[in-house]
Amino acid sequence: MKLRIIYGLMLSCILYSSALAQDGKVKFHSIENGGVTIGESEANAVFQTVNGISVHDWFLGVGFGVDYYQYKTLPLFLDARSFFGKKQKWFLYGNLGYNFASHNKPGKEFFYYDSYDLKGGVYTDFGIGIRTQLIKKSSLYFSLGHSYKELQSKYGIAPLCLECETSFYNYKFGYGRIIAKAGIGF
Repeated sequence: MKLRIIYGLMLSCILYSSALAQDGKVKFHSIENGGVTIGESEANAVFQTVNGISVHDWFLGVGFGVDYYQYKTLPLFLDARSFFGKKQKWFLYGNLGYNFASHNKPGKEFFYYDSYDLKGGVYTDFGIGIRTQLIKKSSLYFSLGHSYKELQSKYGIAPLCLECETSFYNYKFGYGRIIAKAGIGF
């Protein structure tokens, strides 16, 4: 159900951007970001690549990333940006998508669990940023925002006796954190 909503939003944004494209110049852009996420427990790295089109002062693209906060995940998202101010240096951005779990093997943090199964969930990232011209057709991007990623899991605990059944527990994790990114756009 959640994926249908995300796909519907993506399709709506693509149709909207194609309507905007009829009035102005359409340009393809690629933005490569690296950054840090800071939450309750620790700071971790995040890397993203976003590819899309810009029309006037709007940008719409599809992005993919690697997020190391708590568990390594792979977010796939729609990125929308609105540029404003003198020479359109400032921008507001929003990302909405799905967060895929990248592994399902127990690590040292799961010493008392025999098995677990991580599944993805919602991924969002909203904030404000500034872009500065680097050379002719490339720019530097700096942004600060709030990001949220969701994971679901099913843990199995093996009993101490051989005749007992394994107990399974379902959990839903939500990680809200501050995200600071720097990148280059072409």
